[in-house]
Amino acid sequence: MEIFEHRRARLANSCSECGWKYAVLTHPANWHYFTGVRLEAGERLACLVISDHGSAFAIAHEMFAAWVERMGVPYELWRDGENAHALLADRLAEGSRVGVDGGLPAHHLLPLMREARLCSFDLADAAIASLRIRKDAREIELLLEASRRADRAVDLVRAHIRPGVSELELADTLARIWREVGSPGMSFPPIVAAGEGGAEPHHEPGARRISPGDVVIVDTGGFCEGYVSDITRTFVLGQPPAEFAAVYDAVMRANLAAIAAVRPGVKFCEIDRAARGVIEEAGFGAYFTHRTGHGVGLDIHEPPYVDAANDGAVEPGMAFSIEPGVYLPGKFGVRIEDLVIATEDGALVLNRAPKRLEDVMLSAEA
Repeated sequence: MEIFEHRRARLANSCSECGWKYAVLTHPANWHYFTGVRLEAGERLACLVISDHGSAFAIAHEMFAAWVERMGVPYELWRDGENAHALLADRLAEGSRVGVDGGLPAHHLLPLMREARLCSFDLADAAIASLRIRKDAREIELLLEASRRADRAVDLVRAHIRPGVSELELADTLARIWREVGSPGMSFPPIVAAGEGGAEPHHEPGARRISPGDVVIVDTGGFCEGYVSDITRTFVLGQPPAEFAAVYDAVMRANLAAIAAVRPGVKFCEIDRAARGVIEEAGFGAYFTHRTGHGVGLDIHEPPYVDAANDGAVEPGMAFSIEPGVYLPGKFGVRIEDLVIATEDGALVLNRAPKRLEDVMLSAEA
């Protein structure tokens, strides 16, 4: 398709600018971005090679023939017992400088370097990210729909947050709900964290059962045609802990302050500071232990990153999360996450799931 040819042509220009004869792509999201087909090859070598002149070809194991046929580029298949690294090396001009993406693991990169010993290799992720970081109109449509599904999933799962239900049971329920709302699956394993588990930002759901008075974090996401969603809402079942209202208010205001700070030209570290400053002023700064956000698109975590170290500037079309949180050890956590698209006029918030305090208070009646 024309859009993928255009994207490959842009990468070819980047190759010329970086001094690479080729870019070798293996990450599933890069397959998708440059061909429209997402290939998950596991431990087998599979790559899309784009030259500085714009030509492209693919190499993959024969079991993936149906995938590469749909890509619309020339391809070559290898089978078990053949040396796939030698096959790729033979297609690279001797002495070439090659950019490779971070999806190429050491068990492929090192044999390739031995086979193509006169070639040199650079990491190409920054150049590729510069092409993917600004979403076009179609990508924004898909991110919007993925977030609509996320809003619906959160609305449906709240009815299942009740006394006696375990974190694992809620996670299983989310998997079913995502299929109901039209997603082929979840974009990452869900975080369901009750009570003290919520003080762990990346808590893994366990056998702990929800009780009246528990604060429950639900962090989940799905897909729309390969593009992801990511949303977090924090609920409380019945009478909340003593500090909950103050913590929730601080996190909510931090979420809104960071969203309000999004506009072209603003540095990502300034957006992080907008959120962090609110939480620090409320007295909970020591308990906000992660960055304010991360980019989203074909990957659940991709540039740009909303953190104190990123002095890059916001540009229209960039998509990222705003997700401040406070985590009180041994007690509970609160996180509120929305996805936004940067526009000329500020932030387009993709999520509409209610997040006011009164919206997340649930009845403790079984």
